[in-house]
Amino acid sequence: MDAMGMIIQGIFVLVAMGIILYLLYFYLRLRRQKRHLLQQLQVKQQLTEKTFAEIHNGPMQTLAFLIREVENHELPQQELLEYLRNVYHSILVGVENLNDNQNC
Repeated sequence: MDAMGMIIQGIFVLVAMGIILYLLYFYLRLRRQKRHLLQQLQVKQQLTEKTFAEIHNGPMQTLAFLIREVENHELPQQELLEYLRNVYHSILVGVENLNDNQNC
């Protein structure tokens, strides 16, 4: 084999190795991105579940209590308004916390 053939063969091997290394780098980068996205998705899902639980255990329970009280007893309007404002505020806080955490 002459020198020119060996040079061409060497260049071909270098180009092939460069392509293989680039593909390996690209694959590893995609794998890292996938893992990062899955972690972000898991955090958002946990946050959503936590916010749902907070709203369910707080404002939703208060609303259920208010409905029972209004159905069973005469509840003074001022007391009812105070309860409703508290429920409204609790829901707003939960939604704001969810929005703040999703924007991070």
